[in-house]
Amino acid sequence: MRSLRPVVAALLLAGIAGPAVPADGPADSARAVVAAELELAPDLHLLRIGAGAYVVRHRCPFVCNSVLVEMPDGTFVFGGTPGFPEAAQLVLDWIVREHGRRPVVAIDTGYHFDNLGGNAAFRAAGFPVYGSDLTVRLLAERGERMRALTLGFIADPDSPYRAAHAALQFVPPDHVFPIEQGLSLRFGGEEVRVIYPGPTQAPDKVAIYFPGRRLLYGSCLLLAGDRPGNLAEADLACWPEGVRGLMTLPVAAAVAAHGTRLDPGLLQNTLDVLVRHQAGAAPTALR
Repeated sequence: MRSLRPVVAALLLAGIAGPAVPADGPADSARAVVAAELELAPDLHLLRIGAGAYVVRHRCPFVCNSVLVEMPDGTFVFGGTPGFPEAAQLVLDWIVREHGRRPVVAIDTGYHFDNLGGNAAFRAAGFPVYGSDLTVRLLAERGERMRALTLGFIADPDSPYRAAHAALQFVPPDHVFPIEQGLSLRFGGEEVRVIYPGPTQAPDKVAIYFPGRRLLYGSCLLLAGDRPGNLAEADLACWPEGVRGLMTLPVAAAVAAHGTRLDPGLLQNTLDVLVRHQAGAAPTALR
């Protein structure tokens, strides 16, 4: 195993099942909640953002974030997945090496590859994968269109990432819930909420909230940069209202599917980027 590299030496964490962020207030910046970084592969890193909580950062070739949280009963919960099953398997292997064999649950946040691309690894290992009924339908109806769009963003015809995307097997979730109802799961008394804020960056994007940790994974509906990204399926009228609904949650750390920011200001940043775009001041590019 490669060694952990401290990023913020002043942040000391104890135990494995405590809050993902300090309990006395929200983080003020992205770096304030990153404790250490672990490289599993050159394009795959775990960023520890609190006791038992990690950002899984996968470059494929776009930087894609999911979250991994160890629950009080020992279950590891994935919010979103890495882009490819091979990357997801490396994280599963790390769990076994570091913690022994544990239950794992994955929650898909949409039908795009960066929301469920790792499903094949979870399903092959016998782990449950939760996803919405709309995600299942859109994957069947639009999966190949989404693949073509993704390949169009990779200019190099000889890129190994292009070949990986071309070969990626789209595997749907096997535990399906009605998207309008959302989902609530409990592990050792700790709740995980899956929240549907309405159509945003795509019709089926959901957010995953860990209320006991004040940790929000917003997937692609949160924007960490200064551009709105892939708007091929975006509902620009409803997206801001969905974000405003999430702003009512107590949040100390927020994670978007793309980018490096981890602070709660991501929600306001998303609104600001959308306003600028609608005013014609921001270009459209890949998330």
